[in-house]
Amino acid sequence: MNKEPSSLHEEWEEVFDPSRRETRKERKRVTRADRSQFKKTDQKKTISTKPIVEGHILGKVIRIRSRQVEVSSDNKTYICSLKGSFKLEKARKKNLLVVGDNVWFSPEEKLICTIEPRQSLLCRQEHLHRIKQQLVAANVDQVLITVALAQPVCKPAIIDRYLIAAKKGNLTPIIVFNKYDLYEHHMREGELVDRYAAIYRSLGISVVLVSAHTGEGIDELEKLMKDKVSVFSGQSGTGKTHLINTLTGLEMRTGEVRAIGKGGHTTTFAQLLALPFGGWCVDTPGIRSFGIWELTNDDLKEVFFEIFSQNCAFANCWHRGEQGCRLPEAIEEKHVSIERFASYQALYNELAGNSLRR
Repeated sequence: MNKEPSSLHEEWEEVFDPSRRETRKERKRVTRADRSQFKKTDQKKTISTKPIVEGHILGKVIRIRSRQVEVSSDNKTYICSLKGSFKLEKARKKNLLVVGDNVWFSPEEKLICTIEPRQSLLCRQEHLHRIKQQLVAANVDQVLITVALAQPVCKPAIIDRYLIAAKKGNLTPIIVFNKYDLYEHHMREGELVDRYAAIYRSLGISVVLVSAHTGEGIDELEKLMKDKVSVFSGQSGTGKTHLINTLTGLEMRTGEVRAIGKGGHTTTFAQLLALPFGGWCVDTPGIRSFGIWELTNDDLKEVFFEIFSQNCAFANCWHRGEQGCRLPEAIEEKHVSIERFASYQALYNELAGNSLRR
């Protein structure tokens, strides 16, 4: 293909003037490092409408099993693999591709060659070594943080971790308290769930109390999910797949919570499913813990905003017993919940530990 005269002229000038070549390289480096191109308001503009390579078509990743990637395009499903050159990018990522990704691929070779920029991303820190980013779902509108009233017991700390991940990934968080039908048999846990629900609602976060077993709250959940792309995520055993079966009419395999109070990993791969009332949802494997990828000070300030809105003596107060800190009074006056403060303390210590390890 012939180049434009201006571009050709620039190339020849760079050959004879190395300083121009270095300036152009620096300009490209700055452009690549500029994260503003991924601002939420501009993200829809980044999706390509024309293939980079002739003959390639655009599709969406709907299921990943081992190395087999199922891509949907024009109501057809293709079993594809990822181009080998992507392996060069795997130094800090556990997986390069995730359900919800928009990709360009060759329908003849069944080869994915380009991954479109993501409009949103739910990710976590890899559990085993904690040095890699693990992608959970891409291009979804909201994350349904699924916790159980009991079996396994609800842990507010994991909710706060998801809230940070949602904020970082441009997703709307919705907290789903499942197994509400167990209230009468687990009164103490039920009362705590009511308290947690009140706390998060006071912070402006949507909360739904549901039971996949009795159908309680399912109508409300459907309204929140209608015409949106949602990802169910949470601990193993909280009933995510059971909820999806109730919402979709499917009969995917579910598991029982073991005697030690922890769920087994019944769902072993993520998949994108259509909702009969409009919209899509992603079912994901359960987790035991949720590490936040690249946690920062700003993340803590944004998600624990009620803690950082206190009029302490010093503007840079981190609420760690500093002189003039007003947080003890705020907790006593119930402006800040002790559960949220405990979550904040744990994450602050985690962040401090990460800094020391660096």
